[in-house]
Amino acid sequence: MPTQILVIEDENQIRENIADLLSIKGFEVQTASNGREGISQALLSPPDLILCDIRMPEVDGYQVLEVIRGTHSLATVPFIFLTAKTDGLEIRQGMVLGADDYLTKPFTMNNLLLAIDSRLKREAVRKADLQAKLRDHRHTIGQLSSHEHNTPLSGIIGFSSLLLDNYEEFDSEEVIALLSMIKASGLRLKRSLDKQRLIEVLQLVNSSHPSYPSFSTGTTQIDIELVEKQMLAIKEWQNCEVTGHLEIEPATLSISSENLTIILTELLDNALKFSDGSTPIRLTGHRENGVYQLLITNQGQPFKPEDVDRIAPYVQFERQHYEQQGFGLGLAIVKNLLAFNQGVLKIGSSSHKETTVSVTIPLNLLSDNVTQ
Repeated sequence: MPTQILVIEDENQIRENIADLLSIKGFEVQTASNGREGISQALLSPPDLILCDIRMPEVDGYQVLEVIRGTHSLATVPFIFLTAKTDGLEIRQGMVLGADDYLTKPFTMNNLLLAIDSRLKREAVRKADLQAKLRDHRHTIGQLSSHEHNTPLSGIIGFSSLLLDNYEEFDSEEVIALLSMIKASGLRLKRSLDKQRLIEVLQLVNSSHPSYPSFSTGTTQIDIELVEKQMLAIKEWQNCEVTGHLEIEPATLSISSENLTIILTELLDNALKFSDGSTPIRLTGHRENGVYQLLITNQGQPFKPEDVDRIAPYVQFERQHYEQQGFGLGLAIVKNLLAFNQGVLKIGSSSHKETTVSVTIPLNLLSDNVTQ
């Protein structure tokens, strides 16, 4: 398929000459006589590269570039300005807006072709690099999915088969123990699938998304009963004892109950997952200067403060040194939900392998004053 180039130029002779010369060289050329027409053409039929004059009536080249870079489907299209001047400020303005190159009129056909070839090659390298990263990402997800889904499925199939094939040999306590393990495996699988679905949604949500209000509005009461409820839920899918030292000051927060529950669950689950079991998890919560601060502390695998900026879906830290369960989605989910609610996440570890997660969430001051 021939490379498609859009030429936006208000001077008829220049526009036609460029179009004819590029067509002879095998390019598929579209033309527009002004910026408004050029934007419409680009939106209707995204080109592989845009050549655009700067000084045009009504909609100039800078405005065209702003629209192009602000449109998701066109944001990476190579964009070359055509200008009759080489003013430094003019060039700088275009580069700030995202122009890839400049050609000063009059220019030779050879210079035009060299500029086009350079930008198309750079775009090809960018796309190849992106494809390589996507392949690596899919490979990582595939490996994690195979482990995270097959492990609980093996538990469900194995324990249920054992029960079905040998049920007469088990007493009631043994049957209950097997059923508990089957339930824990099922809950772990459901939780894994639910987290994958949630992170996919969160990655699409922005201020114009129809789901945005459900993630960014609401109020809820935090108290010790809410935290204990989440610890009991974690106990079910981890199928182990969950102990913690809790000091929770009741307060009303500017976040929905569902989102606060998810944040608590993910942070507590992480603390328990990476704890060495030598001491109980500590969780404290208190009001402080218009916000509510949660501190969750555990002894075990350390976390580097600089890794907070690297938190992302399917990213696991120090996996080469520590056996880990999960997809690495928990902190990414927490980080997204806090961002939607003006919250802040901080994580730090001491030299004694004590890790403390700090979360601040705005108080709902009106409701909080009423409940105090």
